Amino acid sequence: MRGFLIFLGLLAVIGGGAVAGAQFANLDLSMLDSVAGAKEFLLSPMALYAGGGAAGFGLLLIIIAATTGGKKKEKPAKALKLTPAKAEKPTKAEAAPAPVATKATAPKPAPQPVAAAAPKPQPAPTPQPAAASAPRQQAAPKPTASAQPPEDAYDPLIASRSDPRLLNRKRVSDLVSINDALKSFFAKHGSYPKAEGLSGYPERGAAWIPGIAPEFLPELPRDPAQSTDKAGPQYVYVSDGKDYKLLAQSVSLIGGTNVEVLGVRIDPTRQPTAENAAFGFWSAGFASA
Repeated sequence: MRGFLIFLGLLAVIGGGAVAGAQFANLDLSMLDSVAGAKEFLLSPMALYAGGGAAGFGLLLIIIAATTGGKKKEKPAKALKLTPAKAEKPTKAEAAPAPVATKATAPKPAPQPVAAAAPKPQPAPTPQPAAASAPRQQAAPKPTASAQPPEDAYDPLIASRSDPRLLNRKRVSDLVSINDALKSFFAKHGSYPKAEGLSGYPERGAAWIPGIAPEFLPELPRDPAQSTDKAGPQYVYVSDGKDYKLLAQSVSLIGGTNVEVLGVRIDPTRQPTAENAAFGFWSAGFASA
């Protein structure tokens, strides 16, 4: 392939050079009279361009053939397989087994005296503190939750009875509901439910405002932190039928929310403090009750 390209390139160089050179050499072109238009073409400028192009193309072919041709890649020599040398067979003298000592010929080794093993030294006991020697007291069993809540537990606030914000929000909500029920009772009967003394659940029980539940309220609420102790926080009520007072008393305002909302007021007659205050609703006649 390489030689063919060189040959073709030489032909193009020679032929193209001859066509282009006909413009400058004084040649006898009478032989081309029989070919129509050949003499005129060789004498025209077009022949110069065509001949120069053919010569250049031929030169390009020669350069390509010269640069692309190379030695053939030699195949890598196959690796010689090395065969391990065969082990020489041992001679008869070498193959003969070593003589084995028999009972008669092999001397018995003399018994060696066995030294008695020295007793290992025992570590000295570590002195223990006096408190460690005393028997451990058994840990008290962990209290388990009962399946049934106690009767006096208030379910919505069992887990938050120590949060004054939630406690006072609940108190305000309860007092507003009770006060609305009192207004409904007054609208129907023309008076408020009568109750002597400012008292609540510990003294009067579940119906600590008579006639309200279940007609005007499904159930009278109790203070969320109230216990059976009369001195603890509780809702209290008193009325002569014409006037009334409804309070949440003995409650703390520390860290709580503002309770004077929705008509709720802090009672000034009981010298309120942040640790012990009372708030709720009352009519003008029982403002100082």
